[in-house]
Amino acid sequence: MKLGGWIMMLTVMILFLSLMGLTIPGLNPISQSMGITINESSSQITSVDVESSSLWNKLFGTAAFTVLGVEITGGILLVLLGTGAVVVGLFAKGYDTSLVILPFIVFIAGLFISTFSSIIVYTIGEGSAWMTSIVSILFVGLAVGFIMSCVDYFVGR
Repeated sequence: MKLGGWIMMLTVMILFLSLMGLTIPGLNPISQSMGITINESSSQITSVDVESSSLWNKLFGTAAFTVLGVEITGGILLVLLGTGAVVVGLFAKGYDTSLVILPFIVFIAGLFISTFSSIIVYTIGEGSAWMTSIVSILFVGLAVGFIMSCVDYFVGR
């Protein structure tokens, strides 16, 4: 399987486990900053308020600085920087595109490790060694497949 398929599969799995009520240390602060609150006991989304979230306020709320009387917010700054990067990329074809995807790979790998550790702590707390072994085998197999896909992506370039 290609790296893009692995990234999508692990992302959907992590989001699914998070919505089922598993506390994932790396993902829960992200969802809270986006204005999504999940009830820990019932695993239901209690409220979604993106416009009053801290991420929205950082991107679009207050002006980062003023240029020629125009207030530039963080969102406008991101759009301008992204457009500038695309324009520079059109004229400079000598860059390695794998450097663009590397932060996403590292982020997903970190969330995967965090999810794995949360599930292992949960299964150890249940007291059944067979369940811990089965979960470990599944997650180690996924980790090996993801690592092999990353090696294939970066070595095959």
